[in-house]
Parts: sequence; C-alpha cells; structure tokens
Amino acid sequence: MTEYHRHPDLADDFIWVRRSQYEKPDTALTLHNVVLVQMLDRIDGGWVARLHMGDGMDAPLILRQCTDFNSGRHGAERWVLRHEAELRAIVTKKVARVRKEVAQGDRSLRPS
Repeated sequence: MTEYHRHPDLADDFIWVRRSQYEKPDTALTLHNVVLVQMLDRIDGGWVARLHMGDGMDAPLILRQCTDFNSGRHGAERWVLRHEAELRAIVTKKVARVRKEVAQGDRSLRPS
C-alpha cells in the first residue's frame, strides 16, 4: 500500500471526513460539508472513488478503480485540483440554496 501524504496544493477548506460514524478511515473529501469524492470499499477488498460533479438523477455516475486506498485518495485530490473552480462554483450554489431554504423554511410542512 502506498503511503498517504496530503497534496501540497490542496486548499485547507478541502477536508477528508468519515462518511458515517462507522467508517474507520476518512473516506469522503468535502468542501464546506458537501461531499466531492467518496472512497468506496469493494466486496473484494479493493477501492473505488466516486466523483461527484453534480446532484440529481441526471448527474453522471463517475467511478474510478483504485489500486489501493491511499492511491485513490491521491487521485481524488488531483481530480479536485483539476476541477477546483467548477467544484467551488457548484458548492457555492448548493450552500446558498440550502441556506435560503433553511432561512425561509418549507411552508408546505407547517401545520395550518
């Protein structure tokens, strides 16, 4: 297995976190709590990186096979660096939309 070292060009606001409370290693690369990349373990013990370029049913499912966990993390960080401007724009729009919905509240769920 390769040794992991965070990419030196990766900004500090990109953070590796656990996808769930039961995860042992940090398997999700996030920006402002929005998942950009997930490392998924395969049934045979290998790893796959799922790259998130968008949300919704029409968003492409982008999967990349990894030779091991740490090389997958390296590849994920390099992908984020290549697409950083686009990913930041997507996350900014998503966070703004969530803040607006939280601030206004969903009136359809309120009792009359």
